Amino acid sequence: MSDAKKILTEKLAEMDKGLFFMGRDRARALSYHETEDLIDELRESVATMQAQVNTL
Repeated sequence: MSDAKKILTEKLAEMDKGLFFMGRDRARALSYHETEDLIDELRESVATMQAQVNTL
């Protein structure tokens, strides 16, 4: 698997996990601070994916 594909696959998995934690199927609601931290992590993942797409 190419590096770009591997990175994109990993980041998409991170985003899926983060969205699950904020979704309706979650086990518990996240605190305000946990939600802020998760959003920051998801934004970082998006930035990484955008950078990878730009190299293709």
